Parts: sequence; C-alpha cells; structure tokens
Amino acid sequence: MKPRNLVSSVHLAALLSFAFLIALFSYLIFRTYHFRFDLSEGKVYGLAPQTIQVLQALKSEPIDVYAFFQEDSAFKEPLENLLKEYAYRHPKFHYAFYDPDRMPGKVKQYQIDAYETIVIEAKGKREKTKQPTEEAITNALAKLFRQESKTINFASGYGNPSIHDEETKTAYGLFHKKLVEANYKVNEITIPRGGIPPRTDLLVFGGPRVDLLPEELKSIREYLSKDGNVMILIDPVDSGQGKNLEQFLLEYGVQLGSDVIVDKLSKLFGADFLIPLVTEYKPHVITQGFRLASFFPVARSVRKTKNAPPGFKISEIAWTGAGSWAETNLKNLSEGNVEFDAQTDQPGPVPMVVAVQKNGTKGGRMIVIGDSDFANNAYLNLSGNKDLVLNSVAWLTGDEFAVSIRPRSREATPLYLKETDQQFLFYVPVLGFPFVFLAAGTGVFFWRRQFH
Repeated sequence: MKPRNLVSSVHLAALLSFAFLIALFSYLIFRTYHFRFDLSEGKVYGLAPQTIQVLQALKSEPIDVYAFFQEDSAFKEPLENLLKEYAYRHPKFHYAFYDPDRMPGKVKQYQIDAYETIVIEAKGKREKTKQPTEEAITNALAKLFRQESKTINFASGYGNPSIHDEETKTAYGLFHKKLVEANYKVNEITIPRGGIPPRTDLLVFGGPRVDLLPEELKSIREYLSKDGNVMILIDPVDSGQGKNLEQFLLEYGVQLGSDVIVDKLSKLFGADFLIPLVTEYKPHVITQGFRLASFFPVARSVRKTKNAPPGFKISEIAWTGAGSWAETNLKNLSEGNVEFDAQTDQPGPVPMVVAVQKNGTKGGRMIVIGDSDFANNAYLNLSGNKDLVLNSVAWLTGDEFAVSIRPRSREATPLYLKETDQQFLFYVPVLGFPFVFLAAGTGVFFWRRQFH
C-alpha cells in the first residue's frame, strides 16, 4: 500500500472511531439524563415560573399524584403531558392514572366520588381537584406547602360590590372564588371602633362609594403601623367626595387624581375610550415577568407624591400607554367632549397602580389602584386583570406561593398603531395600491389600442 493511501486510511479510521465515541457518549448521556427544551414564543409548552418556584420549595418532599380518568377521556393525554413536565422538574414527583371503572379499590381508598378527579399528596397531607390544569395542580401543591391560611377581610358598608355574587357583572364573586381556591380565608367585615380585627393579614377596600370616617381611618392607620396590609381599589369620584381618604393616602406618599383616564387605543380592542389599556409595568415583585395587558373600565390616575414621606418605599408599577391622558374636565367628559387639553390635562403614560412598603419590615404594605371594576365578574378574566390583582394580593400578604398561573396557550401579540399609522395603512395598501394598478392597467389598455 502506498504511504499516501495508508495515511488516508489511518485518518478515516480515526475519524470513524471519534464519531463512534461521540455517538456512544451521547447515547449513554441521553439514556441516563433527559433534557427538555421549550423554544416556543412565550414558553407555551413549559411550566410557569411560579410552578417551578413551588416545586423547588418542595424539592426534598416526595409528591404523588393519582389521576382517576377513564381510558377514553379526552383530558387524559393533555394531563399526562403536563404531569411529565412536573416530573421532569422534580426528582421525587410520581404520578399514576387509574380508571375508576376498573380500580374500585383505589376509588374507595382515595374516596373518589366523580370521574376526572386528581389527588395530590405531599408532606403527609392530601388535596383534590377536578380541574386538570397547571393552575389547579400548582395551587393544590401550594396549599400542601403552607402551614396555615392567610385571612383576607373585605371592608363592607361603603356601597362596595358583594363578594358572594358570581352572577352579577359588577360583583366580586369570581374574585372571592379565586382567593378561596388559593387557600385564603375570606370574610366581609365592618370596621369596628376598637380597630381592625386581629389576625387580619390583608384589609381590602373594593370600590367604596362613600368616604371613610376619620375614626375609621384612624383604625387603618394603627393597623398599618402594626405591619398590617391594605389594598384599595378606588374609582373616579366627583369633586368634593372622598376627601378624607385622599388626605389619608397623602400621608403615605400616594396621590389620587381628580380625573378620568382617556385612552383611544382601547378602540383597537373593541373597547370604549374610557377603558384604558395598561401595557407598561415597572420592575416590582408583583409585575415580575408580567407581559399581558390589563384593562381598567373608567379609571383615575394614582401617583407617587413629589415629597414622599420618609420610612417608606413607594413605587408606581403600572402605566397606561403614551396615547392616553388624564382628563380633568369631568363636565366636558360627561357631555361626550373628549379632546386633550395641554393646559389642564396630564399626558400619558399615566400611572394607575402604586405600591407602598414600610422600610425594614415584611408588613406595612399597601396597594392603591385607580379602578375597582377591573376585578369584578365582568372583567376579572380579561387578559392580565386576574394575574395583576392576585399577584398584588400575594405580595401584600407575603405569600410567595399564592400564585396566579396563566394557561399554557399561545398569547396574542397585538400590534399597537398610532392614528397616523392607521391612516397610512388605510390610504396606502387599501386605496393607494389598487389605484396604482387600476391606473397602470388603464394606461396599458389605451397604449395597446393606440399601437395595435
């Protein structure tokens, strides 16, 4: 054999040996370790960050999930794919499917009373859910992790919506239901003279229609000084109303605007211009990883005061778009005159949500939102509304596992256009191009008639 051929053969043998070793190494690695990647936009095939957070908190605990589904159930395969994601993220996560018709012993053991029931066990405790969704399973795991439930008290007696009505559009029944599903204890209370009841982890004022009395504000002030937490959802009001509450909030560096926010961009979504669209979120625990827009029907501005009081961290965390403004002439607005006045109106972006936290403590927190309707039955499940209000509750109560998890679905990515952009898209592609082709065709037609 010639030397050149011998060298080529050696190189070929070395290359094949190297390729064989790489293939063998890859086979052994991937047989032992499993890697899953979600390259889709929005990570629609992976678990939500909140779910991963809960699984990490339970990483040393065995988790067993038993799904009682019939063999031909349409929900069985999607649920199995979901549970595989959980098992991939948690080394001690185990799941099994049982057909209730074929496994009566298991049905009796776990006290199953309906098809499509999921049993979750961890830390010696058990939870059940009939919703085969990531949100339901993760919230069940969070319940097993918590030592005790947080107590949320809604202040009543101010003309605010009911928390027990799930049918009326303006009520808070669905909001109440979501809080209970997240393992909160939810009550309605009237503020007594003796102060806020003990063991109140969060006090909520949802859409008060009358002003608070000085004695009531004194009780709230004392409650906050003892590291209590308050959520205030406050709508626009006529001049002269709500002055006590406005002065109270100024003590904590929060200013309520005597205005109504106008946002003509909302028309692109089929909404009224008095339903501002919030798309800009500032860095905060509440808005971490938040990308969905939120809708606020008839809202007012909420701002951080210029001279913030010492001892508090005050953050404006949610803003409307640049095309919005805070309309101060409420009389003209009621008559349908909606035009921006540079002399009196505040141009967008307009802040709508302010978070307040006392320095050096885990309590003493407050959220003020310039609208109450966004959390009612009609709007709670619209876009990012539910996530925003539940994340706010979780931050206020210091409950990192009170999560709000969006379903794993492809999110819409709307294109926001200014009025000039809309006019361009109408006149150029819709009118301009057809006119150009019509003119060119007409010219060619007469040119051919002239020379033929």
